[in-house]
Amino acid sequence: MKLAVRVRFMMSTPPKFGWQKLVPAASASIMFIASICSTALIMFSFISCYQQSGENGKIDIKQFSLKETEKWRKELLLNGEVGTPCEEDYMKWNTKNSESYYGLPAEISSKTYDINGDGKDDILLFFHAGESCTGGHEEGSDFVSLIYSSDREYLYNKNLRSKIESKIQYEFRIKTDTFARRAIFSINDFNRAISGDFQLWTDDDPDCCASHEGTFIYNPLTWKIELKEHVIH
Repeated sequence: MKLAVRVRFMMSTPPKFGWQKLVPAASASIMFIASICSTALIMFSFISCYQQSGENGKIDIKQFSLKETEKWRKELLLNGEVGTPCEEDYMKWNTKNSESYYGLPAEISSKTYDINGDGKDDILLFFHAGESCTGGHEEGSDFVSLIYSSDREYLYNKNLRSKIESKIQYEFRIKTDTFARRAIFSINDFNRAISGDFQLWTDDDPDCCASHEGTFIYNPLTWKIELKEHVIH
């Protein structure tokens, strides 16, 4: 009976392999590694911010422009404003992009200029719509987005496409007392304003052919536009 009790006592007593001493050491090692990882993460974040901001504390406009271009490309596709790049088989393209009319180009243009005079470059992103990807031949206005600095942040104007179109139509009507049912434009430059070419259709024009064309200068801060137009012969 005493032997049985002794055996049960021995079996219920955990073996002493020194694990109690290893736990504090392991905890210390884990804390040391975590400390190194935390320090490395902070240094990486600092270096990343330093590279984007530059030595003088200003943002690296080239890197920022590239980042915003990719972001805009994704937004255009996600919102259905454009589809994937055009394909030779337009029926196949239509199946993939049933809600879109124009395709995303291989390259998006960008120009920088301090348009509001605050000492920081602003960015104009744009690309030519070209002919539709649906099998039609109707061209459209450039897609355009303005990114401009405001105090310590950057703001976005993504409504410029329709705004410039309506401004061209309105200014034409004021100058000629003629209603314009459609206008398209393409951007050439961005400095003190946005400048480019335009075409314009009146009620008497067939869908294929605009009767007026010219150049425009649009200020996105004052919303004023200047037109130089002439009749297409």
